[in-house]
Amino acid sequence: MDKKKYKINIMLIISMISIIVIASFLLLKYEDSILNKYDADENENRELILLFHKIPDEEDLDMLFKDYKGAVYIKKHFENFVLISVSDNKVCRKITDYLENHPLIKSVEPNTAIYLMQYTNDSYSSAQWPIYNPGYYSVYSANSKREVTSLYDMDMDVSEAWVFMEQEAAKRKEVVVAIIDTGVDYTHPDLAEHIWINPNEIPDDGIDNDLNGYVDDIHGWDFYNDDASIGHYKFDNNTKLNLALPEDNDDHGTHIAGIIGAVADNGMGIAGIASNIDIKLMVLKINGGVDGTGSISDAVLAIKYATEMGADICNISWGTTQYSKVLEETIKDSDMLFVAAAGNLGKDNDTRPVYPAGFMLDNLISVTFVDANGRITRLSNYGKNSVEIAAPGVDIMSTVVGTYQTLSGSSMAAPHVSAVASLLYSYDKNLYPQAVKEIIIKTLKPISGLENYVLYPGIPNAYKAVQEVNNIQEDMIPPVINIEVIYDKEDIMISVNAVDEGGSELRVIRWLAGRRKISDFNRGTTGLAVEKNQIRLSKAGEYTIYAADYAGNESLQTYVIEDDTSPPIISYNYFISEDYNNREVYIKVIDNKSGIRRVKYLPGKRKTSDFLPAGSGVELELTAGKSSFNVKNDGIYTLYAIDNRGNQSVKQIEVKTVLSQDIKFTQKERTLYVGEESYLRAFVKPADTTDIITYTSSDRSVVTINNKGKVTAIKEGTVSITARTNNGLKTVCRIIVKKTTP
Repeated sequence: MDKKKYKINIMLIISMISIIVIASFLLLKYEDSILNKYDADENENRELILLFHKIPDEEDLDMLFKDYKGAVYIKKHFENFVLISVSDNKVCRKITDYLENHPLIKSVEPNTAIYLMQYTNDSYSSAQWPIYNPGYYSVYSANSKREVTSLYDMDMDVSEAWVFMEQEAAKRKEVVVAIIDTGVDYTHPDLAEHIWINPNEIPDDGIDNDLNGYVDDIHGWDFYNDDASIGHYKFDNNTKLNLALPEDNDDHGTHIAGIIGAVADNGMGIAGIASNIDIKLMVLKINGGVDGTGSISDAVLAIKYATEMGADICNISWGTTQYSKVLEETIKDSDMLFVAAAGNLGKDNDTRPVYPAGFMLDNLISVTFVDANGRITRLSNYGKNSVEIAAPGVDIMSTVVGTYQTLSGSSMAAPHVSAVASLLYSYDKNLYPQAVKEIIIKTLKPISGLENYVLYPGIPNAYKAVQEVNNIQEDMIPPVINIEVIYDKEDIMISVNAVDEGGSELRVIRWLAGRRKISDFNRGTTGLAVEKNQIRLSKAGEYTIYAADYAGNESLQTYVIEDDTSPPIISYNYFISEDYNNREVYIKVIDNKSGIRRVKYLPGKRKTSDFLPAGSGVELELTAGKSSFNVKNDGIYTLYAIDNRGNQSVKQIEVKTVLSQDIKFTQKERTLYVGEESYLRAFVKPADTTDIITYTSSDRSVVTINNKGKVTAIKEGTVSITARTNNGLKTVCRIIVKKTTP
């Protein structure tokens, strides 16, 4: 080789190395920018999500923000969920501290941005290797086609599942998948037939016909724009097609819709994995704009909508690194199966979770993506404990607005799992999320190369999954509701014990005042949550308690909670001291329901109203329902008691000194034997005397006597027992003690 060629080769090698280094640097910068996008402080975002302990009314909200008028704007209010916007960062920090310590507020959190889970954007392709992989697949661009080699049979055995299901004589039902994402091109010729239609809404009449709070929600709802416009288009003069509107791009959601439910055998485009069943795609747009961002608040409302409207499965191909308790509770309380994308940064979700994939709930499957060789990619998020399974997610061809494209990422993996779950839900059985999740995991096609990356190393096997569905135990048993009413001071507390015996587990317990129907609870999305199995009420009345399990079984019980209307019962007695200078009154107050709130007394004859002004009367402290007080003089005194439900009692008592006029024993003499015990009582006239009788023995070494007249013979001898009143009257009995009993 001459020197000139040698120098050229050296320069080429140096150039190639430089390109690789620069490309690697740019990739790292890209990944960091995306990561920073997840973790951004969101200085411009001054929205807060509030979750209340109970449903606040307008007056509650006015009182809550009375000191922040002009600084706080209520953007959304649904049940106990409120979204507010705050004027500036300084006020936002101040009001966050205020709300976190307010008794009405259950939780406060920022309305964090969420991001779509895709990383490439290639041109149109017609090859679907996840359905059948013969060892190669085609990738189509605008003007060319190329063949890509792959690992034979690295697919989900979808074609085999279709054949098996076609040969079965099984009864099938409609399956609804909620796509919470960008909008969807619901007019796309490969999707229109499978777009969900709200059966109780009349199109374009401007009326909320089904009374669910959304007007003309025929195919779902656009939470991003707060209207029914679930698909946004711009006519392209070059292609003569309606393409995605750049400022509100709906390609991402349309791509997911096609993976799940694109119409098969119509001579165009692709076939969705679940295209062989009665699949319906509910469109719930929460992401929009050039970057495809959305918010947790819209995600929460979309999940509640899908749950209320009866969707079976919810596909989530977006995520955030910001944990949200509200989002987690909303997912947990839904009876849908959630399939969530794990992310595309090549990061370990065990150390840095992406939500909602990282929630690890029984009704949620977290999914990363692999290529057509079964390999995890350098951009696939992983997690041996937090990412559950993998699914196809590289070179995935599907629908976009007006046409088709190839995209890659965990966004594309999640709908493959949602589609396999749809095949299982199509069987006319009362399936529930945990059971479907268990089947998918149990029947995975194993991939040994994933063992260090996911909890269950494999991808779904549709063929084995549909074969397994008949072995599952159905849950047709609604939960059983039992209650116990407890009066706790001023409140009435209902202890609720709801039990699910069908196997799918209890999902939600909610309650509303009045006599209600099951439909009033909107599949568990409406009503107040029963927290720690208790309902605390301020008043009696009729209340309805609702319970639902994850299989969709619902129970309803209406209870009439009777108030405590019985006033406290007051009893008393009194004693006058020996010197007649003090009178001690002993009282006992009984209330067997709500309990005693307060006990007082006043001298003289009094009415209930005399005790009501603050500070009126002498308040007594009860111990085990008993108390006492001292007075100096005889006279009329009034006792007052009120229980915790406001029932009141007054009792007038007369404290009167009655002097004794006579005292005597019935016997003048009595014989006892050593060790014998007996009672010796003196009788006083009049019988209602207030005098105190005291007993004394002339020799306590021979005989003892207590104040109740109990006599004990100690040894042989003779003593005198004297009974004396405190006004000086006395009587004597002679006691003879002998040694042995005759």
